[in-house]
Amino acid sequence: MIKFFRNIRQNLLIEGKTSKYLKYAIGEIILVVIGILIALQINNWNELKSEQVIEKTYMKNLLEDLKDDLITYDKFQKSNQEVYTLIDSIIPGLKNENRKNNLSKLTYWSRMVTIKWTIIHTVERTYEQMKSSGHLRLVRNNDVANAISKYYNSLSEFDGYNEAGMLWAADYVESLGKVFDAELMLKIMRTRKMQEAKESDLLTEDAIILNQLMNSLNYFNGALSLGEQISIKKEEDAKKLIELIKTNYNLNR
Repeated sequence: MIKFFRNIRQNLLIEGKTSKYLKYAIGEIILVVIGILIALQINNWNELKSEQVIEKTYMKNLLEDLKDDLITYDKFQKSNQEVYTLIDSIIPGLKNENRKNNLSKLTYWSRMVTIKWTIIHTVERTYEQMKSSGHLRLVRNNDVANAISKYYNSLSEFDGYNEAGMLWAADYVESLGKVFDAELMLKIMRTRKMQEAKESDLLTEDAIILNQLMNSLNYFNGALSLGEQISIKKEEDAKKLIELIKTNYNLNR
């Protein structure tokens, strides 16, 4: 093709048709420019199509992560209810003057508090992939992009809960060791079952030490309440984000 155009230009010059040559040369330049623009447009279309495929794949993966988060929140809240029930049983049991008569249940409840308690780990795998690869820019819908950033940036609120929970759990376990026999506590932890307790398994009936254990439970309860409030809010946010993604990317199936 290039050789064909070159021959035309040469023939025009040989024949002395300078004006025609110039018109032809200009026309040829215009055709080349048009060809380049068409090629660029096709390349842009292909690139856009490829990015849209990647974007939708990310959205599908985000949906799976968010569904996992909903499962996490549900398990956490149910676990918290079990811990609240245990705490509500332990404190009256410790305050009861006949606590030794109910020692097997009391030791079991006391140990199961930290076994039932959990910290929260959300799934941020896809979001971190999008950030590290620079692919957050592929989310062209501003509402979706803003909602994604808002949700995942807000998950740092769980850091405070996790830290507070671990601190008060450690304080509670330390107080627990001053009241109940360590060997019995270990058996309960390993078996997750109630063990027959002897009167000697209650190491002290000192009111101050028992009160310290109950105070630790109260603070621990406060940390759980904080985590639960955050998880309920994040659960709502996750559900809204799921619906927003499904609606905008036709992923309702």
